[in-house]
Amino acid sequence: MMRESTFRSVFGQLNLSVKRFRDDESGALTFFMLLMFVLMIMFGGIAVDVMRFETRRVAMQQTLDRAALAAASLTQTRTPQVIAADWFEKAGLGEDLAMVEFSDPTVAAVSDAGLRRVTMSARVRSYNFFMGIFSDNDYLDGPTHTEAAQGVSEIEVIMVLDITGSMGGSAGNGKTKIEALRDAASDFVTIVKGNDTKDGVSIGLVPYAAQVNIPVNLRDQFTAINISTWDGIANAGVPNINCFEFPTSTYGTTGISLTTPIRMAAVADANNGVSNTTSFLAPVAPNAASRACTTVNDVASTAHNEATANQVFLPTKNGDAVKERISRLVAAGNTYIAVGMRWGTALIDESARPIYTAIGDASVAGRPANNDSIETRKIIILMTDGSHVTNQYILDAYKTGLSPIWRGSSDGNFAIRYTNGGPARTNGTRPSCAGSRTYFVPHLQSAQSCQSGAWLSTPSWTGSGTVRQLDWSEVWRYVRVSWVARQLYMRSNVSGTGTYNTIMGQFRGTYLSSTTNMNTLLQQNCTAARNAGVEIYGIAFAAPTGGQTQINGCASFPKENYYFNATDGDKLQAAFRQIATDISELRLTQ
Repeated sequence: MMRESTFRSVFGQLNLSVKRFRDDESGALTFFMLLMFVLMIMFGGIAVDVMRFETRRVAMQQTLDRAALAAASLTQTRTPQVIAADWFEKAGLGEDLAMVEFSDPTVAAVSDAGLRRVTMSARVRSYNFFMGIFSDNDYLDGPTHTEAAQGVSEIEVIMVLDITGSMGGSAGNGKTKIEALRDAASDFVTIVKGNDTKDGVSIGLVPYAAQVNIPVNLRDQFTAINISTWDGIANAGVPNINCFEFPTSTYGTTGISLTTPIRMAAVADANNGVSNTTSFLAPVAPNAASRACTTVNDVASTAHNEATANQVFLPTKNGDAVKERISRLVAAGNTYIAVGMRWGTALIDESARPIYTAIGDASVAGRPANNDSIETRKIIILMTDGSHVTNQYILDAYKTGLSPIWRGSSDGNFAIRYTNGGPARTNGTRPSCAGSRTYFVPHLQSAQSCQSGAWLSTPSWTGSGTVRQLDWSEVWRYVRVSWVARQLYMRSNVSGTGTYNTIMGQFRGTYLSSTTNMNTLLQQNCTAARNAGVEIYGIAFAAPTGGQTQINGCASFPKENYYFNATDGDKLQAAFRQIATDISELRLTQ
């Protein structure tokens, strides 16, 4: 506020000038010029004082930053307090400067064998030349703060990597995207572990497509339900294929309960259709690449099992083991970034410690660390080359449990039983040609019209061999969902079996409902991870705008440090190298 005496003096002179020049035809102009002069002095003076303060605040900030970096270096033998005092003395901040006060820095440090984090703060007070004339503000005062760290020896890294079908496309320089990813991710491991003199860095892999495939020993750590039947053995599971359908309510958190039941995804081809409804079409096997939970076939001539190539690889400090698994990644499937990230956060959260204890190697004993541990950095690298794409999944009622479908062991043909109130009755009745017979055998009916020979009293036909009633999970092992809809339902001529879309809608739905919902769930999970202290490095690899937006939204702050838009294979490798360097270098953290 302008002082009262000064206010009266200035405007008293203005009033005198008005009286003096009121009869002068140039008086008004003179008055205006005098007023402008006074205002220029006022505002110009304020600007000078503010600039003086800001210049001195920046000088203090720069000195603090340099002192903190020096004090945080692991090569230093002196205490951070001594180093800070030495820097401030040599900086000579107040020398030859009038009307300014710099406070002594306040220093706090956390240090152990592999970590030094230093925090410094101070205040600057700059006395005003002009503002004190016009107001009671004799000085400007403000704080400065900085933090630096180096060599956090305890680092947990989860690499959440896109291995969808589009990764088979070109990355430039004669490489496919999946080849470029394998090279870049392996290079990252080499750099990080090469700098890991304290052997404190563990690295795990979460390859993802439309789902995340986990090894059976990891599945067994959770309370899984809807586990598939295999060769008549209930809850045996499909070999090498295990995918969970996490409840959407969990995406707002990082950890996953080991005791709350979690539904498994059915291993089924619900995406590829078959078109023949009028005549018999031999059973059409699922396309492995089109299943939500995808895998590839093992190659007997190689030493490793290709069917496990894209499975989650639990964190380890053994860099060579991580690189070996990276080298086997294969491109297949649709893009569900949210599902990949959900597994990444689950495996880096402190609640996963019992998993590491039970099935992790000795190098990760006691990990993951507590989320609020100041001795440990938790890092997720989230990479995609696409954006969310919807995928079909089997509804819960048709994942497991006895089906009304039988299969012959010798010829692989099928029969379905229609009974009043049975699981295959869709509020309809059997055709008249069926008589009292309840088993429809599609390969015995040559055309769409009802043929009595296609209806049997028992599920046994010439050449069938042993016939066994299948669990729903076994049905999907042998045939596509669309084949069941057309051959076992629509060709049966049972009234009320409905249209193709109606029958398919009975079995399947869109997993996570829509791309909009997937985007929302992804951002919820990324926010939860950042709030839990996880650093997220995001890499969009030749991705469309939608994918870039989602990865950028997930990345930690500041975005310029944590988000990378890699447009080709070379830039992908550069991004991974920059992240590897950032993990261990001396840096300002605030």
